[in-house]
Amino acid sequence: MRTGHFTSTATRDRFRALHRAVVAGLGPTSTRDIGTSHGTVHVLTCAGPPGDPIVLLPGAGSPGVSWASNVPPLRRLATVHLVDPLGGPSASTQDVPIRSVDDQLRWLRDVLDALGPCHLVGTSMGGRLAFEVARRAPAGIRTLTLLDPALTFTRIPPGTVAASLGALPGAPSWLRRRFVARLGGGADVAGDPVAELIEAGLSGYAPAVPLPPLPTARDVAAVGVGTLVLLGGRSTMLDAGRARERAALLPRGTVEVWPDATHALPGEFPDRVAERLSSLVAAS
Repeated sequence: MRTGHFTSTATRDRFRALHRAVVAGLGPTSTRDIGTSHGTVHVLTCAGPPGDPIVLLPGAGSPGVSWASNVPPLRRLATVHLVDPLGGPSASTQDVPIRSVDDQLRWLRDVLDALGPCHLVGTSMGGRLAFEVARRAPAGIRTLTLLDPALTFTRIPPGTVAASLGALPGAPSWLRRRFVARLGGGADVAGDPVAELIEAGLSGYAPAVPLPPLPTARDVAAVGVGTLVLLGGRSTMLDAGRARERAALLPRGTVEVWPDATHALPGEFPDRVAERLSSLVAAS
């Protein structure tokens, strides 16, 4: 099995230029490269008040800086670490093939061990990965927050699976834009720097990460970490009603459906997300 890679020097250079532009808008940052079982993971840090930091995992096909709109309110709570996942377009470098959820768990656990105790937050497939590490290897995870997590409490709807053809490298640009817009409930993302960065990654990077299976009811009930689940009532990545029912099995979970939110919930409501996360952290 191959590793994830940019399809050409030109696509890599375009992605990196867009990446630098988004980073520049974050304010003061520092970087760290962490060696893991499957490659070197790039972590961008935005300093905040003392205390356990917040670690953010983006969705598939997105780098850590896709959380840009969430950084200002979150860094008022604590230091924020933006993780670039292996196997997708980012500043991280994958050296070893990722064949399973176990492999995903290994590299992420290496990162969390290096960063120390934290409040772990994941969106979309990043939420699925955050769920898995909290279930199977929760050391140091103070709280868990899942924002419209994909393939965690329900399967991905068939329409979205079909539309994901637009996420493949080489897909027509109009199809790719349609897929990105679908995730945001049809919102116009033209001119948005983060949306441009994500589109550049989708068009110029060949990912190499297998889809995980849907967790069982027993898996959900095995998560012992205090968990906040926020679901988009207009999400195209899950059925919010069914997801809420399955998420209710979390032993220490709080589950909310935000009726006006889409799958792009973190970027649509950054201040509200920070407020809910602040309450979770205070209660931990």
